[in-house]
Amino acid sequence: MAIGLGLFFGIVLPINFNSPYKASNIADFWRRWHITLGRFLKDYVYIPLGGNRYSKFITLRNLFIVAFISGIWHGAGWGFVIWGILHGLAMCTHRAYRFLLEAFNLTNTRFLQSKIYKLLAWILIFNFINLTWIFFRSENLSGALNLIKGMCGGEIVLPRFIESKIAKLDVLLHTHFANYIHFDRWASAIQTSSYIVIPAIIGGFVVVWVRNSCELTQSLKPKIHWLILSLALFCLALGVLSYHDSSEFLYFNF
Repeated sequence: MAIGLGLFFGIVLPINFNSPYKASNIADFWRRWHITLGRFLKDYVYIPLGGNRYSKFITLRNLFIVAFISGIWHGAGWGFVIWGILHGLAMCTHRAYRFLLEAFNLTNTRFLQSKIYKLLAWILIFNFINLTWIFFRSENLSGALNLIKGMCGGEIVLPRFIESKIAKLDVLLHTHFANYIHFDRWASAIQTSSYIVIPAIIGGFVVVWVRNSCELTQSLKPKIHWLILSLALFCLALGVLSYHDSSEFLYFNF
């Protein structure tokens, strides 16, 4: 939003987000997410504290401090504090993991370069990032904990059509898992909220697999059909914003 508004007035602003959900580890995420803030903290906090020029412990300490400060920069609430602590611990864990790989000369092993390793690494960091967003976006700590409790409630909810396909396991289900497996509720939720689920799936695909807007603009050649398409999308966006109640821009207060 800021880059686009700046271009309206001939001001070229630096890229601040570079597909952070494509990151394969926490360090890669921080190189892609909130780039300007990360650059500022690196120049004025991480490097003055010693960066990685001294012992490994000092390096881990500096990484944790930077992540923690990034959390409280967003706000003084406990959610931001916990978010910063979790990211600090993740940064330290990842750097310690890299230290071990380098110590045993395992950095360039075939498995670490394989697609399965990169996929598993992406799944791990993607879920970690989304878990920490709960603390980042919740109004209070109790709300965040209740949401996590609901996500990890111990129940398995399956769609109704699966029940008939696993009838042979009926005895096992009713004797051992009757209190944990439920049918239909998940399916009905999907049906009543399909207008949310389908765009979410499409959006997830676009975020992970499609080039981001900055990458597209760099390769975009000025042609009349792109101008027409851009104007049409702009008018569509204005129409949607005027029809629905818009929420406040998240970074308005920052």
